Amino acid sequence: MSFLSAIQQSKCLILDGALGTELARRGIAIELPLWSANAILHNPQAIVEIHSDYIRAGADIITTATFRTDSLTFARAGLTEKQAAEATFRAVELAREAIADVHSTRQIWIAGSIAPLADCYEPESAPDFNTALRIHRQRAQWLAEAGVDFALLETMNNLSEARAASIAALETGLPVFTSFILAENGALLSGENIWLVMNEIKTLGVAGLGINCTHHSLISNFLENYRSKFDLPLILYANAGIYLRNTGWRQDPDFTPQNYAQIAANWLKSGAKIIGGCCGTTPDFIKALADLRKSPV
Repeated sequence: MSFLSAIQQSKCLILDGALGTELARRGIAIELPLWSANAILHNPQAIVEIHSDYIRAGADIITTATFRTDSLTFARAGLTEKQAAEATFRAVELAREAIADVHSTRQIWIAGSIAPLADCYEPESAPDFNTALRIHRQRAQWLAEAGVDFALLETMNNLSEARAASIAALETGLPVFTSFILAENGALLSGENIWLVMNEIKTLGVAGLGINCTHHSLISNFLENYRSKFDLPLILYANAGIYLRNTGWRQDPDFTPQNYAQIAANWLKSGAKIIGGCCGTTPDFIKALADLRKSPV
């Protein structure tokens, strides 16, 4: 069965949870600029263990540790384009190792993560369209050659780079999901209207759209305002807190696995097809989401 067929035939698919913050929670160094890609180079077994724990928790999709394996970021770290490519291929291998280790009876899909080329919270730092297109083409092609099941464009914060990344990923022939991060007012961090941006990205031919790295309340508001406007599958995965540029990260003490499952159940009723977790979520959150399949939604 293809990934797109699985989406159509399933009530919902469960995406995994955070990788970068989960590495940090387990004591693995994830300094910038490489972030989680540090672990590909220095602690690959930790990545396998996290992938495995998410699969055991009930995830149907695991996301490669390629959030920062683009050649631009590797250059900032004093590394080469060849090393960026090798890290990308290695990340997909680590995902496969985890799938083999768990021996799940479920089909497990691999999402190839593609992130903004600059800080996710600084859309003004994004490269120009042509640069973004060139760099995203590299990583998308590496992921396609490595054999991921679909490209997951995560945390996109402005239309220009979202267009470049979506075009680059679509050129590989992979199914593409393009997911965005929202500001407190419900717009993109760039200030652009999320409905207008998503509508433009939809016309490119992506398989689905989404919201991630965002507080759950903003995702619920997005669904209330815009769900009826989209006929594409939606992927939704919230942070376990909220990040504000002037104050930094703030944990949400009310965001427990059980509460998140109740919130996500409403997302499924609103038509979401894939739910998972972003920054701060753990395997416990994914288990709570996976348990939703045991009861009617």
